[in-house]
Order: sequence, then structure tokens, then C-alpha cells
Amino acid sequence: MSGRARLVGAGVALVVAVLVAWFGVQRALGPKVAVQRAVRREVVQTVVASGRVLSPAEVSVGTTLGGVVRTVGAREGERVTAGQVLVELDDAELAAQVAQARAGVDVAAARVGQLRVVGARVADESVRQAEANLRAAQDTFARQRTLFASGAIAEAELEAAQRALDVAASQARSARVAATGARSGGGDARVAVATREQSETALRVAEARLALARVVAPADGVIIRRDVEPGDVVPAGRALLVLLRAGPTELSTTPDERNLADLRLGQQALASAEAFPDRRFAAELSYIAPTIDALHGTVEVRLRVADPPDYLRPSMTVSVEVEVARRAGVLTLPPVAVHDAATPTPWVWIVGADGRAARRDVALGVRGADVVEVTRGLGERDRVITPADAAVRAGRRVRPITR
Repeated sequence: MSGRARLVGAGVALVVAVLVAWFGVQRALGPKVAVQRAVRREVVQTVVASGRVLSPAEVSVGTTLGGVVRTVGAREGERVTAGQVLVELDDAELAAQVAQARAGVDVAAARVGQLRVVGARVADESVRQAEANLRAAQDTFARQRTLFASGAIAEAELEAAQRALDVAASQARSARVAATGARSGGGDARVAVATREQSETALRVAEARLALARVVAPADGVIIRRDVEPGDVVPAGRALLVLLRAGPTELSTTPDERNLADLRLGQQALASAEAFPDRRFAAELSYIAPTIDALHGTVEVRLRVADPPDYLRPSMTVSVEVEVARRAGVLTLPPVAVHDAATPTPWVWIVGADGRAARRDVALGVRGADVVEVTRGLGERDRVITPADAAVRAGRRVRPITR
């Protein structure tokens, strides 16, 4: 073998030896791993879900009367207030019925007044007159009876006096009955008062029918459909307009049922519409459905928007982030550092004082988007391996690289 060949062989052997030694040292020192310590900071846990803006109630507005439409005072898309006149029907006949009923009330009231003022006085005078006639007949009968007893007159004259007395007594009784009926509380007075009340009821009915000729908005809202025009002949009960009633703006979302334990009424949230993702607005959790959607494994949650933005529309798609917990100044780690975080027994890899990897069980608290709270099992000086490395084994020496 030439000297050159021996020199090349020695060089190769040296390189191999250096590589073997280097790999041996690397193996002895262990793999490099990124480590970081738990830091204290605020953690906010949220539940994020998508949903839609709920539509307020739709109200069909119509009339129980049929007739010819005279005017229509609202257009589609127009905001209206409660009591605003939307449609007017031709009310000439109804107005005439009101006038007729009002005249009936006037007649009945006059009759009541007549009985109270004139009728009662006339009846009282009639009673006094009848009683005077009765006393005169009684006196006449007494004289005739005396004369008959003395034989001065015939029996026929006494009988005539008796008949005159009976007639006067009957007339007196009739006058007293008529006077009693004419006085307040008497039969005639009660009939007159009842007639007046009946006329007043008829007037109220006529006025109510007249009012039905004016269709008014039952609540504040927006007209979303108009199915009537002036001159239309509409039957009773037909819907003329559809009103989207104004009310509290609500959002409906369906988060996963696993979040049910974290949700509470009154929790605050931030929402944004898909059409305006950079414009967020506040909402408050106001309803949690009592049942679970078995098909999708979700629960319906509604949120009230106290101050809705002007661009929000019914059925608009929204994204909602509900704040379910907030903790300040707690130990935290990034989620990638925690193994089995969704199980009851989460754990982490730490680098011990001897430079070897060790498994450490921990307990977790509030879980945010980028950090989780560690409530037990970890100190601020512990070095946690993150992210997890497949080369890490319990008891194996590692070379930590602090992030």
C-alpha cells in the first residue's frame, strides 16, 4: 500500500472516530429541548360560537270590517309607531250610524229628565187632585147615608153615592201608583234609565265600529309587506300589512354542549356580524335552552343586545365570544405544553435539577385562547418543556434551551 493510500485511510478513520465521539457526546448529553417557565398573567376563558340575529315578531295587520280602502298611510320599509294610522276605509255609513245612535241617547236622556222634573210634578198634582175628589166623595156618601137613615132620600141615591166613592178611591190609588213610578227609583223611571243606558251602549258599539275603519299600528316597528292600495275592496279579516315589531335585539347561537357547565345567565360577550367582522358590539347572555339538540350535540343560547349597531339586520350571521371566566395574576402555560389537557389527569414534562426529563401531574383552571391556568403541581422556577418532543423520555438527560 502506498503512503498516499495509508494517509487517506488514516484520515477517514479519524473522521469516523470524531463523528462517533461527537454522537456519543450528543447521546450522553441528550436532545435539545425548548423550555419556558410558568408566568403570572391574566387569563380570560371564552366560548366562541356562530349564530344569527333573531327576527322580532311579525304581526299581520288587518281589519274585522269589510269595505273600500280610502287611504294607505305606510310604505314597505317605513318605520311606524304604535297607534299610527296605516289604512283608512270609507266610513260614511258608519259615521251615520254613530250620529243615529247619538240621537237615540239624546232622546232617552230627555225622557229621563222629563220624568224627573215634569212627570213627577204632574203625578204629584194628580195624586193631590184624586185625594181631594176622594174626600169629597166620602163627605157626600156620609151625608147621603144620614139622609137615607132619616128617610129623606131613596136607596138609589145612597147607592149612587157609594159608587161615586168607590170610583174616587180607585182613582186615588191609581194616581199614587203613577206618582210612585214617576219618582226616581220607580218603575217608569227605571225603564227610562234602562232605555238611556241601552242607547248609550248602542252608541259605543257604533263608535267602536267606526274606529275599526281606521287600521292603526299595534306597536312600533317596520312595515315589511304591503298588500293593499287605495280603492281596493277588502273583505273582513284580510291581512293588509305585515309589521316587523320593534323589540329587544337578540342573537341565537348553538355552542357545543360541552360548554354548558361554563355558561351562566348575565355573562358578557362580544359579537360581530360576518358582513362587518371588524366592528364588534356588546351583548349579554339572557337565555339557555333547557334541552340539548341530540342530533348536533349543541345547546341554544340567546344573547340580548342593549345597544345594537345600525347595520344589524334580522337573520344576519354573527360570531359571538362569551366571557365565561377571568383570573388575574395566575400561573400560566401555553396549551401546547400541557399533555392530556382535556382529561381529568393533565401533565407536563419538566427538566429536573439533574438535567433529566420528568413527568409532572398538574391541575388546570381557567383556559384561555393562548394560555391555560395551572392551579397545582407547578412552581414559577420549574422549567417546562414546550412544545412536546417525541425524543423526550422520563429520566432521559436533555439539554434545555430557554425561550
